Amino acid sequence: MNQKMPYFGLHDQKHLVCLSRNRMYVNLMNLESGDCVTTFKAGEDRFLNSLLVSGDGRILVCGDETQKPFPLLVWHLSQRKLLYDLRIPHHDFITSLSAITHEGSYVCVVAKELNEPTPNFIVVYDLQSGTLFKKWKPSCNTTSLAISQTNACVIAGLEDAKILIWDLVTGNCRSSLVGHNAPVTSLKLDPMCKVLLSTDKEGRDNALRLWELNTGKSLAVFKPPCPISACEILPNCTYVVVALSNRSELLTLALNNFALDSTPDDSLYVQYGNQDNHNKVFHLNMD
Repeated sequence: MNQKMPYFGLHDQKHLVCLSRNRMYVNLMNLESGDCVTTFKAGEDRFLNSLLVSGDGRILVCGDETQKPFPLLVWHLSQRKLLYDLRIPHHDFITSLSAITHEGSYVCVVAKELNEPTPNFIVVYDLQSGTLFKKWKPSCNTTSLAISQTNACVIAGLEDAKILIWDLVTGNCRSSLVGHNAPVTSLKLDPMCKVLLSTDKEGRDNALRLWELNTGKSLAVFKPPCPISACEILPNCTYVVVALSNRSELLTLALNNFALDSTPDDSLYVQYGNQDNHNKVFHLNMD
């Protein structure tokens, strides 16, 4: 694994894919034995700079920083083959700003023109056909992305501190979420794609905000005493776990004013570890 780009994703319960040390290929590793099962190679002297795996573990998408313009490479993990080499003439993909649906049907990525100082824009590819599906050009640069096939939408955090929710079918803007006072650089969805979490990783706006995705309603705002280093929404949208810089303890926030109106889809959850440890509490020595 590359130490500066330690990118990885789960293929199934027993395998993960990770960027190789030289970034020229992706390794499929057996989690039990640690053996490399197979490799996905982009080609000679091509260096990968991003890695996305769909939630169902089928589709792998990587960015290539060597080719001009920068392309997206799409592999089918089960079939062990390259599906598409996606690129737009005279444009580069900003592969650090990309997202894939849980089902692996769509990938969205930010692109920029090579010779024009215009703001970057968002494109969505249909990975069943490898064709360009949608394109949006906000009035300013996009700084974060998320996508949901369940809700048929693409969510974009913008440089002007707004969050836009685009309809994946009609292409219309569903909602404009306002509340942050700095560029929104991190967007996360819960496993059911009901709640959106937004933050600024740079710490210019230390607020963590939660939104109901369907309505755009603000659910909660949390302003910690120090910068947020990591955060996640737990299943069923009842809790948010937050790690703060210079703090060894994790914060757990309870979301009391929101409840799911449907039973979670069991296919979205995969159990890991020893079932005998379920609900047990362990005290770890920090020394």
